[in-house]
Amino acid sequence: MDAVEVSEDLVRMFSEKEVPQWAEVLDDADLPHVYYITFAALIATVLSLIFPWVMVKFITSHLCAILIPDETSAKFIDDQFLPELGEAVANVTVSHEDAKELGFRFIGMVVKIGWAFTW
Repeated sequence: MDAVEVSEDLVRMFSEKEVPQWAEVLDDADLPHVYYITFAALIATVLSLIFPWVMVKFITSHLCAILIPDETSAKFIDDQFLPELGEAVANVTVSHEDAKELGFRFIGMVVKIGWAFTW
């Protein structure tokens, strides 16, 4: 499974699965179980479908610098994941209406993640 497929599975998980099912999906996912990387990659992937690439790189890099305590994980996102993601989404076009809907779903996902960490 490549990085794009893993990212797609994670995006589907947050939009289609109930919170209690998330742990199973994340445990079975073909990725390192460093959740800072997992959530940073998920957020960067969703942002890449909503915003222009320059904004995605800027937002993701700054959020990683602020929110990821492990410098190695933050460097992985900046130096390895974002360049690969940029290539993967370079030719993807999302209509304004679809980007708007994705944005609303993204907000819902962030709220769910917040509640999941609260519990």
